[in-house]
Formats: sequence, structure tokens, C-alpha cells
Amino acid sequence: MPTSAMKLACGVEYIGTEYCGWQSQREQITIQGHIEKAISSVANESIRIHGSGRTDSGVHAIEQVFHFTSNAKREPRQWIDGINSNLPKDILIRWIKEVSIEFDARRSALLRRYDYLIQHYRPDVFLNGRALFVYKKLDLVAMEKAAKHLIGENDFSSFRAASCQSNNPIREMKSISFSEGNQLRVEFIANAYLHHMIRNIMGTLIDVGHGKIEVDKMKEILDAKDRQMASKKVTAEGLYLFGVKYPDKYQLPTIDI
Repeated sequence: MPTSAMKLACGVEYIGTEYCGWQSQREQITIQGHIEKAISSVANESIRIHGSGRTDSGVHAIEQVFHFTSNAKREPRQWIDGINSNLPKDILIRWIKEVSIEFDARRSALLRRYDYLIQHYRPDVFLNGRALFVYKKLDLVAMEKAAKHLIGENDFSSFRAASCQSNNPIREMKSISFSEGNQLRVEFIANAYLHHMIRNIMGTLIDVGHGKIEVDKMKEILDAKDRQMASKKVTAEGLYLFGVKYPDKYQLPTIDI
């Protein structure tokens, strides 16, 4: 990085319904592509951004974090207002902060929280594309008991996509919690995730909730390290990247997860 360049971290929220995921793809409309174009316009130079992770097509974010470097000198509010004026209405920069050279949005992350939202009992037109509709009643007690088998450092091969490119299937699941109000929210906190890991876990948990899979079968599925043992993955519409935790030394204004 040139000595005159600054490294900047940003927090962005988005509705992923209309996009082919986060990562730039040739001839596809992506969130990264929109943001890079917007920042490049404000910075008057070509900008490449690097996210904390890649969300799939249809996945939303309460707070995704990314970084980029630029030779342009702008005040934080100038960056935010300038970038947002060049973005579609379903993508919004919330904050921007200069960071030290060693900061990396992906590698510096300690924890990542994802939430999966289920609308149950009756459809809600305002949640179309924002939550999974499940009509049949779910046994939340059984789902919570099954989820406990996934806590800790485990090989999550049974819940990874066939296309997953990670060389290491070991991940540490810190917690899985359930909260029920107008919708059912399932909160996952882990150091990192495999491709489709949460959606595959959710499909299996829903089958537990419907009595199709016994509670203790979850441990057997996990230990099998076989994708064929787990249930079909749920759709992306209910999945939200809620936030990312970083070391305190960076003093980022991120959401508390």
C-alpha cells in the first residue's frame, strides 16, 4: 500500500433479495460490485473492497464489514454521504473508520453472528423475501435440545455444501439460541462458517421441530461427517448476517453481538 494511502473499514447493511450475493461476479448484479462502483466514484480511483465474508444470493445483512485502501482524503461523513448517494436504496453504508495497516475485515474477525428468521402460523406479505414461512407448529424445546449437540469445536462436514472450498471443516460454534415473538429467530455465533452451513443446520433443526428427526439424532448426523445425513437446506430469504466482532484495539463502531 502506498504511504499516502489510507486503509478504511466500513459497516454496511443490505437487503439481499435482488442480488446474486456479495461477491463480484462477471455479468451479475452483486452487492460488492455496487459498493466498489460507488466508492470508486467518490474516490476518483478504482477501488477494490474486501468483506468479512461472502453472503449468498438472497441473504441479507444487518451489518457486514469490509475494508479498502484509497489515496483519496475525505472526512467520514463525506465518504458516507458520497457513497450512499451512489448506491441503490437497499444498500446503505452506516459507518466508516480509518484503521491500521494490519486490519483485515476477514482475517481480523473474532466472531460472526448470523440470524435465521422464521415466520410461522400465517404468511406476512411484508416479510416476503425476508423470512421463511413455516405453517406447521415447531417443537422449540426439541430444536433447542438438538442444537446443543452442535456447540463447541466440531467437524461440520455434514452441514457443508458440496461446492464448499474450505480446506478445513472444523469450526467453533459458540452458541445457538432461540427467541420467539411475532417471528422465530434462531441466532448463531461462531468463529466462522462453511458454505451453506447455517442453512443446512436450519433445515435439520426444522425437521427436528416437526418430529421427523429425533433430538439425539443430531449428534449422529454431526459425527457422520456426511452431507447426505443432514436435511435439505432452507432458502436464503430468512438468513441475516447480523454482525462481526473484532478485537477492541481497532475501536470499530460495530454492532454488539
